[in-house]
Amino acid sequence: MSVDVICIGEAMGEISFDPTGDASVKVGGDTFNTAVYLARLGIKCAFASAVGEDPFGEQIRAVLNDNRVSDDFLISTDTANTGLYSITNRADGERFFHYWRNQSAARQTISLASPAYLKALEDASWLYLSGISLHVLEDDTTPLFQTLQSHKDKGGKIAFDGNFRPKLWSGKKEQARETYARITALADVMMPTFDDEQLLWGDETAQDTVSRIAKLGPALIVVKQGEQGCLLYEDGETRHVPIPDPVIPIDTTAAGDSFNAGFMAGLLKGQDGVTATLAGHKLASKVITHRGAIIPSEMMADL
Repeated sequence: MSVDVICIGEAMGEISFDPTGDASVKVGGDTFNTAVYLARLGIKCAFASAVGEDPFGEQIRAVLNDNRVSDDFLISTDTANTGLYSITNRADGERFFHYWRNQSAARQTISLASPAYLKALEDASWLYLSGISLHVLEDDTTPLFQTLQSHKDKGGKIAFDGNFRPKLWSGKKEQARETYARITALADVMMPTFDDEQLLWGDETAQDTVSRIAKLGPALIVVKQGEQGCLLYEDGETRHVPIPDPVIPIDTTAAGDSFNAGFMAGLLKGQDGVTATLAGHKLASKVITHRGAIIPSEMMADL
């Protein structure tokens, strides 16, 4: 299957607790969520990762297949289990995460990949990954960046969402900064969240974030600011793009992941940055009115 975008990262089992304590079991993960939403928006995409030969791994593959995301880059292994995380939601929609992923199969993605697999990544039109992807694959940072550089040398494009999580980089903040700077210098499109960038870099304003990133080379930057909308940098100009129809969130899980899908889908369909940003806002506004990372596909009928 020929694809437009390959999303690289980790998918895990998801146990979600609502404010009453009731739980539901699904699967999710930042770049995985984006892959699903990209496919639903008509973009041919694949998800690159590794999962265990376990029920969560089977469910991850099933969700990809159900949503027409290629699983050609999803490696199954019996050497490790699929990771797991829980989400606890407050009544105001804010969420809290706990993870069981230190030995997850996704960490072995690059080491398990065949030469043909890595060449296919190099030959892709677009690669999308996040700061979580960098953390998960940190044991294989060198071959990962060799693949990304070869991809760029062949004319490929890279989109990146910082998605910085302090717990994942505990005691390794300088390493995180160095790794993020490396990927930023390769990226064509950056989609960070201001709160995350503030934690990692100490940026005082979203404009500071734009200015710092632009110096490293990316031509298109959209800084997500929650209910304040986004700051968009395009063609050397910066402008604020507010959320056109604000909503009251029920669960903010995958808000950024879905925004990224709407934004990237718009770009791949030839839209300018502002129009693509509004598309990202529209999808994210739907996602945060539903519990869990992946909303029912019928909720996206008008998109």
